[in-house]
Amino acid sequence: MSAFLAFRTAVVSVLRPRNVHRITQDLVTLRTTSPMFQTAIRGTKRSHPKNGQIPYEIVQVLDPDGTLHHPTRLTKLLESIDPTTHLVRLVKDHPPTVRVLTQLEEKMRKLQTKAEKKVSESKRRIANKEAQFSWFTSGTDFEHKLAKARAELQKGDVRLDVVFNPKQGVKNPTRDEMHQHLAEVVDALADVGNEWRERDFRRGSVRIFLQSTVQKNTKALPTQDEIQELAKEERKRVERQVQKLKRKHGDQDIIS
Repeated sequence: MSAFLAFRTAVVSVLRPRNVHRITQDLVTLRTTSPMFQTAIRGTKRSHPKNGQIPYEIVQVLDPDGTLHHPTRLTKLLESIDPTTHLVRLVKDHPPTVRVLTQLEEKMRKLQTKAEKKVSESKRRIANKEAQFSWFTSGTDFEHKLAKARAELQKGDVRLDVVFNPKQGVKNPTRDEMHQHLAEVVDALADVGNEWRERDFRRGSVRIFLQSTVQKNTKALPTQDEIQELAKEERKRVERQVQKLKRKHGDQDIIS
């Protein structure tokens, strides 16, 4: 029990507000000066590493207006910022160039990247659908199936296989009659789709391959103002969680 109390006392002491900044700075120094840590991060490939993950001793700071400052030691730069409000992000390897960002700017960058990725993925996504007919589908049944095929193609980013199958116990139509059926479907859907592959004829069944010509409504990227508002809301949410934890744990300081 005495060992547990000693451990608890040590933890509470470490978390007291007066020690937070010093501990944070010590961690930054350890990350940027320890040979073991430097070896680890230099072996880790990141496109735009931050803070102690940056694998360069000497860097240049790039301002938002394009001003490039004289080379400085990364350790010195990290010691000059408050890591609870700012961070250093590598933006260029040759020469090693960094930006000093606020946490809000960093959140905006992440939201922008996420939005761009989502839009890019939605553009690449193509759905594959299939519509089944028989050579003797007619009347309201034919119109119903045709309407469903049209609805699929109108969604955009769709490839639709229209399959005509033989009917058991019934003689298949002639090749000319088959072409007439196929032309009827293709012509009826010409305003929303076209054939993108050669027709596949197999033992009385035929598959035609249509792709949508309708431009899918893809959600546009958010504006910078919208991203900033989203970032602020996210930051407020995190701060509320931190305050809640502070109230729960008394005078212990929680680093967000």
